Amino acid sequence: MTNTKRVPMAKEPSLGNRPSSTSSRAARSPLSKNNRLALRLLALPAIGVAAVLIFNGLRDRFALPECDSETAKHTLSDVLKQLKYEPLRYEPIKTVSSSKETVVCNAVLPLPDGATVIVDYSFYWQGDKANMKYSVSRKAPGSSAISPPRATAYRNRPPSASG
Repeated sequence: MTNTKRVPMAKEPSLGNRPSSTSSRAARSPLSKNNRLALRLLALPAIGVAAVLIFNGLRDRFALPECDSETAKHTLSDVLKQLKYEPLRYEPIKTVSSSKETVVCNAVLPLPDGATVIVDYSFYWQGDKANMKYSVSRKAPGSSAISPPRATAYRNRPPSASG
């Protein structure tokens, strides 16, 4: 016969004395759900805005600007301000031709004195940088003849570059 001896086991804590994991989760649940929902409502738009900003920043590195884009209008405005031309508006701007390598544009812009400024410009790649080449002339008010080009230049090119 086997001799069995009964050994008392350690006393288990009663369920009433120990906080259950389900009861503590249930007490925090509405707060946690609200926090998660608020986080999602804030995080998703923030991620969307960040994605748009990143895309816009990277797009300029991979594509030349369109003739009537804000980037092109801003660059054109800077060039004309240097030449002391302040057109009334930056339209109409026409795309003459467009490819991955070059975008060629033309603009006939009205000046406050009734004259017009005629700008032929193009965006092109030089290495990994987009550059602008332009030619600007002024047409007197009521004149059918176009005065000779007043300015022809390359923008964003190093001074030592020829061409």
